[in-house]
Amino acid sequence: MTITTEPLRAALADRLDELTATVVSLAEINSGSYNPEGVNRCGERLADIVTRLSPDTLESIPVDPSPVLDANGIRSARPVGNALRAVKRADAPFRVCLFGHLDTVFAPDDPFQSVTVADRRLLGPGVADCKGGLVLAGEVLRHLDTVAWGAEIGWELLVVPDEEIGSISSKGLLREAADAADIGLGFEPALPSSGVAAARKGSLIGHLVVRGVAAHAGRAHHEGRSAILGLAALVARLEAHNQRPGVTVNCGRISGGGALNVVPDFAMAGFNMRVESPEDQRWIEQRFAEAAEESDLDVELIWISTRPPKVRTAALDHMLADVSDAAAQLGTEITPEDTGGCCDGNDLAAAGLTNVDSLGIAGGGIHSSAEFADVDSIPQRAAVVAEVLRRAHRRSTESVGGPT
Repeated sequence: MTITTEPLRAALADRLDELTATVVSLAEINSGSYNPEGVNRCGERLADIVTRLSPDTLESIPVDPSPVLDANGIRSARPVGNALRAVKRADAPFRVCLFGHLDTVFAPDDPFQSVTVADRRLLGPGVADCKGGLVLAGEVLRHLDTVAWGAEIGWELLVVPDEEIGSISSKGLLREAADAADIGLGFEPALPSSGVAAARKGSLIGHLVVRGVAAHAGRAHHEGRSAILGLAALVARLEAHNQRPGVTVNCGRISGGGALNVVPDFAMAGFNMRVESPEDQRWIEQRFAEAAEESDLDVELIWISTRPPKVRTAALDHMLADVSDAAAQLGTEITPEDTGGCCDGNDLAAAGLTNVDSLGIAGGGIHSSAEFADVDSIPQRAAVVAEVLRRAHRRSTESVGGPT
């Protein structure tokens, strides 16, 4: 059986040099999450690409600074770049949200800055996560203008500036997009197996700030109350393994203390938790609250960001089946896999939008100096995404008695 989007794959296979150059042009702009100038330059470059799709609206949207906690436990905020949003046929009866992000985990002073190209494999910052995916998304939207059914689909392309730090400043835009769409297609990179994410764990980022009593370590050690000792007990208590299946607690950063001959009166730890269900999230939040309350020191619990878990639903399973079936018809395999990673797909699902969120370019090594992307995966994956979209649109028209 010949799949209807096979011509798209063939056309993109003939344009691999162009696709490669486009990904490189985005990836060689540093867009670390806290580099708003770079994020905006990357957004401007992407806007140039999106303009060719003739959207009805194309806007760069400022978002609020993102909350941070400094080494002394003081809350503040750091600016992030603008979101990019393009909309076409907003009044169409069937609408899709295509989503991704401009930012990467690589700061301007990170040594990993340039892109190396070798046999259609790109090695560079953000080539997979998710600038290659943004190029792929653009090609899917370009395809809609070449087929009759594409003219019946309204779309929003939402590209946020802060996904790598939790999309805290973009959550309002994500909720708006969820409310306006029937399905979501996300362009985070493919899983290492080239599969797509099914269920995703939720993520919570929190800090414990512990304040004790300083004293001379030699003359009056007994008069002090060590914040470091108190924090160590809390870390050991909270990170004990196998407390609840599906829940992980990771203390990823600690700070505090000062002169070695002083009982430390300050210590702080940063944690990342992963949870499989809303019940897990409530459980871990309660565990942290209890630990803070029961300590004999002054402990402040500060939540910085949360992403709710993305759970399997019948609607999601239906979309995932479409992905696997379309891939099989194109002669490849794309298998859904549950994962501990999270992304904007979590927030969109929590807002009620069924979405598959890892339809981007194949690659690997993300969040490291080994990040790579295979440009020759774009034609096939774009054809799969387009077919999934065609099927979803067809079902929507059938459900209201429209044309098939």
